Amino acid sequence: MSNGEHAVIGQLLLTTVVAFFGLALPGYWLIRRIWPESGWNLGGSVTTSCFRKYDLLIIGAIVVYYVMSWHALRGVDSVLSEITSEAVLGSAIFYLIGAALVPVLLFQRTNLMEYFGLRWEKWLWIFLIVPAFLGVIYFSRLLVLFSGWDEAVKAHFGTQLQQSVQLLMKSSDQGLILAMIFAAVIAAPIAEEVIFRGYIYPVVKRYSDGWFAALFSASLFGAVHMNLLGFPMFVIIGLAMVVLYEKSGSIWPCIFCHMAFNGIGVGMILLARFMKFSLPV
Repeated sequence: MSNGEHAVIGQLLLTTVVAFFGLALPGYWLIRRIWPESGWNLGGSVTTSCFRKYDLLIIGAIVVYYVMSWHALRGVDSVLSEITSEAVLGSAIFYLIGAALVPVLLFQRTNLMEYFGLRWEKWLWIFLIVPAFLGVIYFSRLLVLFSGWDEAVKAHFGTQLQQSVQLLMKSSDQGLILAMIFAAVIAAPIAEEVIFRGYIYPVVKRYSDGWFAALFSASLFGAVHMNLLGFPMFVIIGLAMVVLYEKSGSIWPCIFCHMAFNGIGVGMILLARFMKFSLPV
């Protein structure tokens, strides 16, 4: 990651955080004081009634963690070859443990089975939902490509791929490759959906409204992937996941769509390695 790209990602993180804590949070508080009967954010399947003001502090702590991760990425290219399978597995497990803290925080406040929609009864719909989701995402990718975003980023910052993609493309360590597959296809979808859609989105929705919460959580989701080239797509994925969560009332479709998307991406990278051709960047 170049210094310029690193700085821009930091600005995206800062802008997203200030938009909520500095503008939206006091702004929506004032609106509710003036129009208490307005009934903001009461719609949708995702409930917000179990959240309290101290959840905002936890959101702040999550943001601090991602800011620290952003800071640690400066000069990451110089240590890419030193990353081990143990480090990747440890990071994935740490992320899963972080996600596990969400139900721990909530289990005394709400029925977790109902809150996360774990008793989802429309499983046959998954065979339609996943292809439809992938179709929307890949169509959106074409729109981003035609918009000139890729060319602009490459012109200013080069063609740096996401760190995980670089590892899968370059590493000859089979243990590391297996660890990366586990992290990308299993750990990340579960952890990110629980943290972003299961916690960050409804907390922000509780203290703003559904539209702003969707934009905030999706923008934060895009920024924390620390890849400017892929930022628009991560935001679009984040927005699509919010819609899916609200419409289905369950976290399961989000997790399976996320797994499918990451799995296809990993499969394409491994196929490119096997066929010995370069992926377009």
